[in-house]
Amino acid sequence: MIDEELQRELRERFNPDGSLLRREQLRMLDILRYIDNVCRENDIRYWLSSGTLLGAVRHGGFIPWDDDLDIEMLKEDYDRFVALFPSSADYVLQRCESDRFYLLPFAKVRDRHTLLCECSNNSRYRHRGLFVDVFCLEQSPRFAYVAFGAMLYPLIKLQRMEDGRISRGVIFAGKTLYYGLVSLLRPLLRMLPHKSLNHLYGCGPRWGSRDMKSLLPLSSVTFEGYEFPAPNDTDAYLRKMFGSYDTLPNLDTLRIHSSDCIF
Repeated sequence: MIDEELQRELRERFNPDGSLLRREQLRMLDILRYIDNVCRENDIRYWLSSGTLLGAVRHGGFIPWDDDLDIEMLKEDYDRFVALFPSSADYVLQRCESDRFYLLPFAKVRDRHTLLCECSNNSRYRHRGLFVDVFCLEQSPRFAYVAFGAMLYPLIKLQRMEDGRISRGVIFAGKTLYYGLVSLLRPLLRMLPHKSLNHLYGCGPRWGSRDMKSLLPLSSVTFEGYEFPAPNDTDAYLRKMFGSYDTLPNLDTLRIHSSDCIF
C-alpha cells in the first residue's frame, strides 16, 4: 500500500470529501455492503475484483480517480445470488433477462435513489442508479468467450449511437437473437475440453482468464475501513491483470473517470 501522506494528497486532488466523485464512491460502498450481507447470509462466495481489488491493496479503498466497483463470483455462486437476491426499497438487481434494453451478460446491483447518466443508451434502461458490477466466471473455451464478445459488442455500439437512427425494435431483436444463440450453443461448448475460467459469453476479449488456484480459498482485504473477500493470491491476480500494479500511473496524463449523477 502507498504511504499515508501520498494517499492524502491523492484524495485531496481527485476525490476530496464532499465532492461528487466521493459521494458516488460512498454510495457504491453502501451497495457493496448490502451485497456482502446477502452473500454472507446465504454462504455465497464472491471477491473484490479488477480495479476495486487494486484500490483495496494499493490505496486501502477506492482508487481516488475511479468511479466504479467490481466483484466476481463463480457460476454456481452467481446463479444462487441471482435466485436469492432480495430486491428492496433501496437496491435492485439488473440483468438482461429482466431489463429489456440492458444488453450486458453480467448483473448490476443498482441503487434506487440516484440517477446516473452513463451514456445515451442508459435512458432506455429500466433501472438507472449507481451500481456495483457483478461478474460471473465459468469454465469455458477461451475462443468461444472471445467470439461471443465480438458478436455482442457491435450491438452495444449501435445502442450507444446518439442520432436516433437505431430503433428500439432493432436493438431488442438483436438481443433476442444473440442470447438465443448463446443458450443454444453453451451446452455444446461445455462438452469441449477446457480448464480456464472466463467471464460469461459476451463480456469481450479485454478480460483475461482467471486461475482457480489464485482465487480459492478466499482471503480478505480492507476496503474503505471494512473487510471484504479477496482472491487467495491477490498478488498473482493483480500482476496478471495490471503488471507492476504498485506503481502509480502518470497523474498528469491520467484520464479521470467521471459520471453525472443526481442524488
